[in-house]
Amino acid sequence: MKNNLKKQKGFTLIELIVFMGMFSILILALFQLLVSVFDVQLEAQSTASVTQDGRYILNRFAYDVKNSTTIISPNLGATSQSLVMSDGTTTYTYSLSSGNLNLTNNTTGITDQLNSINTTVPDLSFLRLSDTNGKNINTITVTFTLNSKTIRRNGANTENFKTTAGIRK
Repeated sequence: MKNNLKKQKGFTLIELIVFMGMFSILILALFQLLVSVFDVQLEAQSTASVTQDGRYILNRFAYDVKNSTTIISPNLGATSQSLVMSDGTTTYTYSLSSGNLNLTNNTTGITDQLNSINTTVPDLSFLRLSDTNGKNINTITVTFTLNSKTIRRNGANTENFKTTAGIRK
């Protein structure tokens, strides 16, 4: 009977416990690595969407102001959440609606959303400036905040943007 037991092949209980322990450690390390990769991806996605939208809005704003001939609203020295300007034939309005920055062509009635679906704009203000002599009154400062909708472990990515642009003479 003893010879029969020695000829049987298999694993002992100790070997199985050691294997399960080492396998569990390996699986846990791989899981932590996978979680870290997803965190880095969310971080990059969140930062990229805010940065990209911010640059686009700033460039579009500067382009539109430089190509305008008249700033209708806000009044000189006043701050407003909307900007109305004209290029002589078309009137454009920048405004905030439900966390989205919209640009409306008042002539055609077409409204474009300037921020992507990955971001929201919780804060927007336009300030109309002039020089010390009060002659150059066609300068606007825009300040806005962009929040990413992609939520990371330490919260949504938020960035503030500010620029000043004036009408060309």
